Amino acid sequence: MIFKKRFLEGDVAFTVYKGAAESSLPIALVPLWGEYPNVEGSVRLGIRDTTLLLIFKMRSPQLLRMVDRHNGPVYRDSCVEAFLQQQGRDEYLNFEFSASGSILAAKGKNRENRTFFDPDLIDTIPRTIEILENNNRQSRYVVSIELDLRAFGLVEEGREVNLRGNFNACGDGHKVPYYLAANPIGTVKPDFHAPDFFAPLIITGR
Repeated sequence: MIFKKRFLEGDVAFTVYKGAAESSLPIALVPLWGEYPNVEGSVRLGIRDTTLLLIFKMRSPQLLRMVDRHNGPVYRDSCVEAFLQQQGRDEYLNFEFSASGSILAAKGKNRENRTFFDPDLIDTIPRTIEILENNNRQSRYVVSIELDLRAFGLVEEGREVNLRGNFNACGDGHKVPYYLAANPIGTVKPDFHAPDFFAPLIITGR
């Protein structure tokens, strides 16, 4: 499998292709804060107008999808995440997607002070979960997401999309918890709320 990251002035940047995410190359989610046998993942990125398109492909020893409400502890399930921040802003947003279909979405300047989005707005996010394999040896699944950046205040009317962020996967409630991210995070303990380690999203294509 081919993984792609783009480098810009010495820093990692994520290439976001105009059009379908299926047309982009997968970006590897690398293990952080430990080794996790038989866990791997990737994300593909695309954009259509002001809608960010994401396709996460995951493999892990088990599949958890217990959380059945928005803004619940989805990070304990089999979970994929997008952390996004407008360039020049202190506030960032975290979108966390359980394999159950439930979503946690919040905003704030740090981990401690988060404001959750209304569940009715969260429920408008189109997402599909395709279970490719689920047995006592391994699980494979795909999460496809269409994230309306304007609806969540990540781009203003008439402005271009100008974002930083990171893309993650975790399973805090798994027998062996795991943590993966597209851009490495230099914290001692697992913590995706680390905007210092966000990378620019570079939009390319027609």
